[in-house]
Amino acid sequence: MSNRDGKSHLDMTSHVDSDSEEFDCDNRRIPLEHLPMFQRLASVNGKINRMKRRQLINIMNNKNLNTDGEIDVLRKRLKNHYRMQALIKAKICESEATYFPYFVVIDIEATCTENNPADYKFEIIEFPAVLVDAKKRKIIDHFQAFVKPTINPKLSEFCIKLTGITQDQIDKADPFELCLKRFTKWLEEHELGIKHKFSIVTDGPFDMARFLYGQCLMSKIPYPKFAVKWINIRKVFRSFYFTKQVKHSVLCNLNAMLTFLDMQFEGNPHSGLDDSFNIARICLRLLEDGAFIDQNERIISLKTPTPYGKDDPLPVRPVHNIFCDGMHSHSNNRWLVSRLKTLDLNDDI
Repeated sequence: MSNRDGKSHLDMTSHVDSDSEEFDCDNRRIPLEHLPMFQRLASVNGKINRMKRRQLINIMNNKNLNTDGEIDVLRKRLKNHYRMQALIKAKICESEATYFPYFVVIDIEATCTENNPADYKFEIIEFPAVLVDAKKRKIIDHFQAFVKPTINPKLSEFCIKLTGITQDQIDKADPFELCLKRFTKWLEEHELGIKHKFSIVTDGPFDMARFLYGQCLMSKIPYPKFAVKWINIRKVFRSFYFTKQVKHSVLCNLNAMLTFLDMQFEGNPHSGLDDSFNIARICLRLLEDGAFIDQNERIISLKTPTPYGKDDPLPVRPVHNIFCDGMHSHSNNRWLVSRLKTLDLNDDI
């Protein structure tokens, strides 16, 4: 993973070291690497890149930082610690690197067969949610509803074995419309969307853009406003840790992310609620490591929306954020440049 300069792939693509980042001061373009703070950060990053695992762990223990994960994760975590301390000292950003104080993690389970036909209609059979308090960095509540399907009322043996959901649970469940109302009431009980900002978090685009979107069409109810935009945690994970292994990996699924962070799956795989809890754990680790978690996907309106199968394109588009790893995009901000030009970084490496 090293190139001829001795820099890791992660370091070459980090925002701190990027040659493309510039600020405008008195109509003069100033590359970030020419500013004292970023020169110091680049020096610290270089030292971190040359450290062995034991050296990293010793420093991170002294700073009460988590030491779980592969060596690239440890390097990223320590680099981000120094970067965030410098940005906070410069009053460029706050210590809480997130726009949303609450996250609602959802991992939907749907009907399926061992070999789904191209036109197969996925129906929601489990609608779980896990509520994360981003400021307190902990899980504070959860919601779970089993849903009765109408097109495929009898679950396949494959689906039962995969999800652990029984036919009896489904037969006794409410239809989707009632389950969605219960979920909306649960959000209201926590004053989410009323007093507190929140965002849905998913592992990939499918929960919102395929399962929820398709189910709303089949149930002939409006798509909920709270789910128009959401956070695809895989994208946050890739862009934050940004190693060659993660960026180009064929798999960046739940288990792969947990393994990369040296975490074990807790519960039963393909249980929607257990999957949601584990996604929430990844979300908390990202927050702990200093990642800025913001919405990055959204539903698009289709002129002739109809329920679709597994091979049809998803009605989803990326959301372009104005933030980048906890730092505002302050173009043409003379105050910011003056702060960066005078700030130096004291480190103990």
